Amino acid sequence: MLNNASNLSRIKIKTSDFLLRQPNLKRLVIMLVITFVAMSVLQPRIFLTKDYLISMAYLFPEYGLLSIAMMICMISGGIDLAAVAIANFSGIMTCLFLIRFIPNDASNAHAAIVLVCGVLLSIIIGGLCGAISAALISKIGIPPILATLGTNDLILGAAIAFTKGSSISSIPSVLSRVGNHTIGGVIPMTLVAYIICGAIVSFILTKTTFGFKLYMMGSNPTASRFSGADNTKIIFTTYMLSGMLASIAGLLMCARFNTARADFGTSYTMQAILICVLGGVTPNGGFGNVTGITLSVLILQFLSSGFNMFPSISNFYRDLIWGVVLLAVLLFNYFSNKRQTGTLAKNAVSAKI
Repeated sequence: MLNNASNLSRIKIKTSDFLLRQPNLKRLVIMLVITFVAMSVLQPRIFLTKDYLISMAYLFPEYGLLSIAMMICMISGGIDLAAVAIANFSGIMTCLFLIRFIPNDASNAHAAIVLVCGVLLSIIIGGLCGAISAALISKIGIPPILATLGTNDLILGAAIAFTKGSSISSIPSVLSRVGNHTIGGVIPMTLVAYIICGAIVSFILTKTTFGFKLYMMGSNPTASRFSGADNTKIIFTTYMLSGMLASIAGLLMCARFNTARADFGTSYTMQAILICVLGGVTPNGGFGNVTGITLSVLILQFLSSGFNMFPSISNFYRDLIWGVVLLAVLLFNYFSNKRQTGTLAKNAVSAKI
């Protein structure tokens, strides 16, 4: 087996250039502009107001973080159906921690220190929950879709057990104050959290050896293993990172609702998958980036917020609409890839002739 370091040194490919060659980014930008203009024209008195735009900026980081968590698992050739359950469970445990260690008469300094410890606790819990899925996938060999589905039920059951099926309220106000704070009255802290997490993940994927190995394993696990990469370690790191991102999303949800439940965001899983597919993430693994996810989240957020402006569109039709969009995107990507493959084959034949 070739030494991993020597193998990587022979591959003279700039990872960032390889990853950013996404043909659908231009299409996403066009879709984003069309969606924004359409909603602005249909309901200009609502959609273009400062408060409405800020409310959208509050909401989309939750979808965004869960989608990034889903993206890195899909890049590896897997999927994480437990992301929402991890988000809720870590949020519940953090809220219980805050209630336990922040009394009603606590000073601001004391509350801030406990909050920082609670955030760290949430991230650790998310990473450990992700490790459960990783162990089932890499050690036992269970397919990712089944492993994460089982982990989802396990964590959901644990969350219901801790909460006894009810909501956790009376959460210290420090969480909602920080989570709902706006910088200069315009930039929500949730957006800042998304930008920081997105930048970190983007750096990991494009500038580190782990990112290169992740894309390589998603493209061809066998070639990755024979190149000297430790696929088991990559899977553990991937799903633990996914769990950490989900835990941060869980904290944002708890801060927004000022409560914690085991069933928050039940529809977020499908929407995260839709965002990933729309953003250019290949379900078979090996492709995807944070830029595509961000553009896709904005498109879906504009659409979702646009639906809210029309009382005639019932919430019960949302999942139907997302399902239709997901199938449409999958079909479009399938025929687009098929057409590109045919073009490449014709070019190869022409070159031989």
